[in-house]
Amino acid sequence: MRYDTLVRFWSEGSNKYNPQTHKHEKSLVKLDEQYCNVTDLGTAKQVELLGEIKQGSKTIRMIALPPNKYDYIKIAEDPHMYRFVSSLNVLKGYAMIVGQDNG
Repeated sequence: MRYDTLVRFWSEGSNKYNPQTHKHEKSLVKLDEQYCNVTDLGTAKQVELLGEIKQGSKTIRMIALPPNKYDYIKIAEDPHMYRFVSSLNVLKGYAMIVGQDNG
């Protein structure tokens, strides 16, 4: 198994007012990054684990545990943000299922 995909863990910072746009904007703070094994989650396994099919679900396998608190996950050059859905019991390391954030 190759751990060749860079995964970054992000946290939402405080809301700051931008006087140029007259809007409150959330800032993102990078908490951690590590190389992981990332694969798409098949439809049969999605139904078995999640009870339904969710587009954009991925399995992330990592050697070290992720940070305790994070809001989003970014995978390599993928423009989507992902959120934690579930974790899996594995013999070595840590594995979790993430889904695309639609918000």
